[in-house]
Amino acid sequence: MLRLIVVFAFALVINMATTEEHDEELLNRARPPKEAEELQDLLVVSIQNIVSLNDLVTQLTNKIVQVMLSVAERKTEIEVLKKSHSEAITELRNKIDNVETEQNSTLTALADDVRAVTEHFTSTDAAIEEVKEDLSLMSREVTIVSAEDGVKDQRCAKVCAGTTGKKTTNWVNFSSTGIYTDVDMSGCGFVSIPTITTSLDGTTAHWDTTGSSEIYSSTPTSFRIYIKTPSADRRGRANEYSWNIEWVAVGFTC
Repeated sequence: MLRLIVVFAFALVINMATTEEHDEELLNRARPPKEAEELQDLLVVSIQNIVSLNDLVTQLTNKIVQVMLSVAERKTEIEVLKKSHSEAITELRNKIDNVETEQNSTLTALADDVRAVTEHFTSTDAAIEEVKEDLSLMSREVTIVSAEDGVKDQRCAKVCAGTTGKKTTNWVNFSSTGIYTDVDMSGCGFVSIPTITTSLDGTTAHWDTTGSSEIYSSTPTSFRIYIKTPSADRRGRANEYSWNIEWVAVGFTC
């Protein structure tokens, strides 16, 4: 469009120049020479203005072309950015889908684990109930009809047994013919003094002793046994023959 304007302007200039020349010739014939010179100067100024206008149009055309090229470059850059952003968004969506898939798999696995644990606890609870029932039956099999501190809840009745050990019994000399040992039964958990039955165990010679069933200083956690022996080497003989106290206690644990 600008090119057409420029062409039109040049055509107009030429036409005006032709017209001016024709008019100048007529004026030269009809007017004095001084007026012809003034008209010629005016024509020159008009032509110069037209040339200046042409230069201005050319400059404007160049600027428009530059602007159009810049706009085209910006459009290209925008398209590149759009494509880049589109690829980035697609990649991000794929990652999100992968994460959601992994999370769903993890949640499914966790749900299976929770279900398995729940089933395990259910079976464990059932087993515990069976054990409780067995313990209840066992407790009912032990009946204490009398006790030093009075009869308590029969569900708390317990039978506990033990030995001082053939090699671990701590015999202590007592008087000229006796020895004694303290028996620990704290592991039984009795809350009152139980009923205790004892005997003397060994490899030999314990048949010739007395006192193995006589209990002293009984508490819920211990008692003492005194043994009378004819041997002069009392403690040495007891250790040599592996004498030890075997006991059974029946009492309440609550």
